[in-house]
Order: sequence, then structure tokens, then C-alpha cells
Amino acid sequence: MRFWLLKAAGTLEDEELILEYSMITIGWAELPDLSSVRNEAQVKKIMLDKYPGMQDERSSAWAEEIYSFITRMKKGDLVAVPLKTRNEMLTGKVTGDYEYRQISDFIRHIRSVSWLKTVPKGDFEEEYDVDLSSPETLSLIEAGPEKLSDITKIKSLGALLEELNFTLDELGSLKERLLELTYRLAVTEDIFEVRKIAAEMEKMLKEK
Repeated sequence: MRFWLLKAAGTLEDEELILEYSMITIGWAELPDLSSVRNEAQVKKIMLDKYPGMQDERSSAWAEEIYSFITRMKKGDLVAVPLKTRNEMLTGKVTGDYEYRQISDFIRHIRSVSWLKTVPKGDFEEEYDVDLSSPETLSLIEAGPEKLSDITKIKSLGALLEELNFTLDELGSLKERLLELTYRLAVTEDIFEVRKIAAEMEKMLKEK
């Protein structure tokens, strides 16, 4: 089992589609169906036929990434995708082989996945020693079995319910405190007291 970093999500609408349809894409929608390619050289030729002026070194690197997405990525591998709409990484397990289907103008070369969890981008970069600003679209992440198991570990229903109940209790306490502060605002005309209460409310909301 390998762990891939894939930085290709297209527009915000495309990001919603990969979430909704549980899939990943390498981009390059302008290229035709690549199901029949047998090596990187064939991918590179297709790219250069489409873009004759493309630099040789760059086309080789991109062809390697595309070919890896098509053939080297296997069912059961893990994949991490940085989200555009949130400061989080979406992690999942690859469940399907390469397919060519037109989902959007950007999404045509796809693989199905089972999404597992999200991780804050900063934590992910530190934990797996990756640079999300690097130019590569697809790359392998070096991670031992213990780190990989952290990605695939699914919490039990009991643990999830316990977390949910704790969150609901916190929200209830927050609501009560905000109502109390709102009442204090309603009965005071002291501008300094108003500012103090407003600052306290702002602090509470930021902490939550």
C-alpha cells in the first residue's frame, strides 16, 4: 500500500464533484482516453501531439505523473488531496482502476475512492514532511505502517457518538453564556460595559 499526494482539484465546483462522486482526477481533461497507453513514452507523445511547443523536460515529468495515476496507483493505495474551500487535506483509499468519463470540463481522467477523513493542512505537512506548494501534481509520500494506519483508522460508532454528545454539551453551554451576555447588553447603558461584553462575546466565538 502506497500513499499518494494529488494536487489536482480544478475549480471549486470540481472540488464539490470529487467529494460528491467519491473520485479523484489528475486533470488534463484535454487529453483523450488513456486506457490503452502502455508506457510513459506513449503518454508523452499524446501530450506533444496536443501541444507541439511543450518543453521536453516538462512533458516528461507530466507524462510520468499521468502514467503513475493510470497504472502505478493501485486499488487499496491511500491518497491525500488538498482542499481549496477549507484549510484541510482530504484523505481516502483508492477503490477503482483508471476510467475515462466526462464529469466536467476539468474532470475526465478519474479513479474512484472511498473518502476516510480530513486533516488540517499544517498538521499534514508537518506529520508527513511534504510541501503543498511544490509544483508536482502527483507524488509519493514516504510513511511507515504506523502513520498509514492512522489514516485508515476509522472511529467506532460509540466514539463518534461520544464526541457528538460532548460537542452538543459544549454548544449548549455556549448558548447559555451568550444569552446571559445578551441580557447584560440589554440592561446596561454604560458604554464601557457594552464594549467589555462585546469583547467577551467575540473571544468566546473565536475560541469555538
